[in-house]
Amino acid sequence: MPSDLHSTQYPEDEYLFEIDDNPDPSVDSGLPWSFTERAQRAQAAKWDRLYKLFHPRPVIKKEETGPRCLVNGPLLAYGWAFSKRDLLKYAEFHNIKMPLQEYLSEKLGKSYVKYGALSETDAQDKELLYYLDKCASLAVRKHLEHEARVKLTYVVPFSKIHDALFALYTNIEARERIDEIQATVGLEDARDFIDLAIYEAGVQSELLWWYDRAGLRGVGLNYPC
Repeated sequence: MPSDLHSTQYPEDEYLFEIDDNPDPSVDSGLPWSFTERAQRAQAAKWDRLYKLFHPRPVIKKEETGPRCLVNGPLLAYGWAFSKRDLLKYAEFHNIKMPLQEYLSEKLGKSYVKYGALSETDAQDKELLYYLDKCASLAVRKHLEHEARVKLTYVVPFSKIHDALFALYTNIEARERIDEIQATVGLEDARDFIDLAIYEAGVQSELLWWYDRAGLRGVGLNYPC
């Protein structure tokens, strides 16, 4: 239950989970229930409020790094954020090869497909498209790792529009990872390789520090806000 002070400051939070008993049948919420318009406004307001506190940024403070953040937070990751559309756009531009599950392989008579070179029949196969959509983040991460010759960490960032973040390192092990990358590929070269691959695909994504959504459960980020 919210405190009295919280209720006074943000009275709209009372309606965050208000269910619409008479939803518009023409509107697909993607859920087995629908929220009232009042709830949707409250959710949007809370997202905006929290985003002002937990927005991405190019630089973090020294006290926000190191193993102590595992216990006390915050949990941050330094990388490039992608929406679902960005992931597919990148995968299609770079024509990434994706091995198929045994079932799809037998069904389609092939062991793999390429995101940017689907046949007319494949492009109409809902099971294949669903599979490619679910595998897109893995495909993109592996391709970026190959381009930059460096290991990336997958993180779900705190964002309304981004679904995946591919990080060079987190704030927990930043110093160790920077030294490791510098000693092998070179940090600047690794960044440049990834920036170029993203730019060539027509995806706009900037290297920033993002909050790890999994580390923000204490601020009320459980669905829907």
